[in-house]
Amino acid sequence: MPTVTKGNGKDAKAARSPVKMTAAANDLPSRFTYALKAWTAERRKDGWYVSPTVPTLSDERPQWRGPFESIETACLSMARGLAVEIADRHTRHIEWHNLDVSHPLYGLKPQTRLRQRNKACVT
Repeated sequence: MPTVTKGNGKDAKAARSPVKMTAAANDLPSRFTYALKAWTAERRKDGWYVSPTVPTLSDERPQWRGPFESIETACLSMARGLAVEIADRHTRHIEWHNLDVSHPLYGLKPQTRLRQRNKACVT
């Protein structure tokens, strides 16, 4: 009967070694797709709270935001968090593929409203 490799041989080390990846100049994608994190909403006595969902088996603790007075404002908070996640991932793809503003997949504004609001609050 064949045995299962436990991952302690040469093949396992080769599989774990970091691979340097570079994008070919002529290998531009036709689209970018992003699977986003799940969120958890919770109603408490003083309002709604939201947090990115964390696996129950991990040692991570939820990072709750709130209280929000309505479901709508709680959902807006989740949407802002997702917008930041998408923008971060998309920015990495743009930089990876060296896309410029004229490329149809660029898709970012020079400055988002979220950043403008943050800067206005800081000053």
